[in-house]
Amino acid sequence: MDWLAPVNTLTGAAIGIGSTLLADRIRWRRDREALDRDTRRQAYAAFMAALSDVYTRLHETARETLPASEARTAANEVFTTSNLYPLRYELALLAPWDVMEPVNQAFWKVRDLRDLVAAGTRTDAPDFRAHVGDYLKATELAQAAMRQDLGTSWPRGVGGGGRT
Repeated sequence: MDWLAPVNTLTGAAIGIGSTLLADRIRWRRDREALDRDTRRQAYAAFMAALSDVYTRLHETARETLPASEARTAANEVFTTSNLYPLRYELALLAPWDVMEPVNQAFWKVRDLRDLVAAGTRTDAPDFRAHVGDYLKATELAQAAMRQDLGTSWPRGVGGGGRT
């Protein structure tokens, strides 16, 4: 019976090492998932901020009375200086398709708005108001998809947003 003590010791050591390795692996996976989620959150926030900035600047440009050539130049400058394309490409690398589809829709809507402003359309034009409505709906859908991907609870439903 002299062999029973070393076998028990080895078995205990194996169980201890195994459980430590398993706990480290679980902790590593949890930390990695948190880092990935934080990276996506930062990328989502940067994209939405740039999208909002482009919309605001295009809206301001459309309020001004500019000759057609100046409106075109101003609208294109707003879009090219916004960093929106690189931020969208970053999202394409990080975000799941459930997020990218609404992100692309919002991007295309603001790009359509840019084209309207570049053509000299003013804020009081029916086309402008319709495009703004489409843009706002698209950004709300993109935001909802981002929040769902990040695991945040609000908004509960797109369109009503759970606001009271």
